[in-house]
Amino acid sequence: MRKVRSILSVLVCLALCLCLGASAFASGEASGGAFVASNEASAAIEYGYTGSGSGLTLSGPVNASGDETVIENAAIVSVGSSAVQDSGTTNIVVRDSVVIGIDPAPTQPLAGNPGNLLVAGNVRTTLALSQSHAYYVNSTIISSNWAALSTDGAVPATAEGQSELSLYAYGTLARTFEGGYGAYSDLFCNLLLYGSDIEAAEIGIISGTYGRVVVGTVADGEEDADMAARLTAEDMDAQTDKDKGSIVTGGRNAIMIHSVNLPPYWEYEGYSQAELPLYSAPITVNGSILRTDMAIDQGVEYAAQKQAYIDHTAGSVILIKSTNTDISLTGSELIPDPNGTGAIIHTVYNNDTMFMNAVPDGEQYPGVSVSMTDMEVTGDVIHEDYQRDMNLALSGASLTGAINAYDCAHWNEAAAAEGFTDYALDASYAAPHGVALTLENGSNWVVTGESTLMSLTVDESSAVAGSMTVNGVATPITAGTYTGEIVIVP
Repeated sequence: MRKVRSILSVLVCLALCLCLGASAFASGEASGGAFVASNEASAAIEYGYTGSGSGLTLSGPVNASGDETVIENAAIVSVGSSAVQDSGTTNIVVRDSVVIGIDPAPTQPLAGNPGNLLVAGNVRTTLALSQSHAYYVNSTIISSNWAALSTDGAVPATAEGQSELSLYAYGTLARTFEGGYGAYSDLFCNLLLYGSDIEAAEIGIISGTYGRVVVGTVADGEEDADMAARLTAEDMDAQTDKDKGSIVTGGRNAIMIHSVNLPPYWEYEGYSQAELPLYSAPITVNGSILRTDMAIDQGVEYAAQKQAYIDHTAGSVILIKSTNTDISLTGSELIPDPNGTGAIIHTVYNNDTMFMNAVPDGEQYPGVSVSMTDMEVTGDVIHEDYQRDMNLALSGASLTGAINAYDCAHWNEAAAAEGFTDYALDASYAAPHGVALTLENGSNWVVTGESTLMSLTVDESSAVAGSMTVNGVATPITAGTYTGEIVIVP
């Protein structure tokens, strides 16, 4: 980290000095950013640039326009503003390049409504807006903080011929060093990562619920028609391992899915205030690794209650905050930092109480669905969103860990004990919600701690290593379905 910060300092000084006598570059409009003009690409290489191009040209920020903009073999550096931005219906392809966004200001938590993301920073290196499409190919995207690959202000596709905002990364490295997230799927847009590495000091990927997140392999990218249409033979030749998956690392969480219900979207057909809470965030992960590494979290200081809430969830691989989601995990690894919660899946009551999708007491929303196929994973499942059920399905998978669902009283007690009472608004929530677990196709669950379920289904080829009681009665675990108050101990 010391070396990285040194590089940041050098780039900031160089960019600010050159800014004093610079005008707009032909490669893009200058809008508050700084300019670097040099034939040297050493800074890009120091940042871990791995593109196949040579003779990089360094320039200032780029605002894409027109039908399609292609940037190749470039090193784009910007201070205090987006280095690459596309909006409207523009397509942009960034190939074999490095894009660096830096800001000399101290890294501090975001304020206002974005502050409820609980991330820190002041610069988004790349930004896709409206209904644009951005394709990052064999490139390196660096942000000192806030965001490397970002989306915002997406406009839903409501008319014939329109398409949703989408951001693609193929064979690309994206990093934020001092705070923030690596990539973001905002409302009504899609984030698709293929054979790419995302690493962020706080959160690897954030999903805004109403768009797709795909984390997959190089081959998945080459089979994606939209991504493949922008790939050249040279692009694909540079990725020799077609089975290479993506790696998403967060200093706090690898993926966070948050609940949002914003009035500006209610006017669109199908997105009314009543319909939005019933959406489920689709998350697909194939042949990839999701992990937390708390050592890369730089410990940005938050207000006391926010910090307490952060600490309560730190280290959980996938964090789901008061929203429905449908998560499909295939042939992948989930690796929680042992210094954190130890959770691979963790649901909680959302800290953003203004726009959250609360479930009325006694009603049933779609809830949280997680499937794990052909994989082995070690870690706990912690279901603290007492307003929703969780359906967890294992197929040809092995889980070693504990599974627990908790009620409203547990959340309120934790909030009082740990100091985040602002996020414990219900005095009582009576409707019971829990975890329904299904094991099939040779799946195994090795129970490591007392676990609680509302339903357990085991087929003849699967097994649970543990002892079970159902409604207080000791019950052998054989093939079949069990419902009630289920407790399983190692």
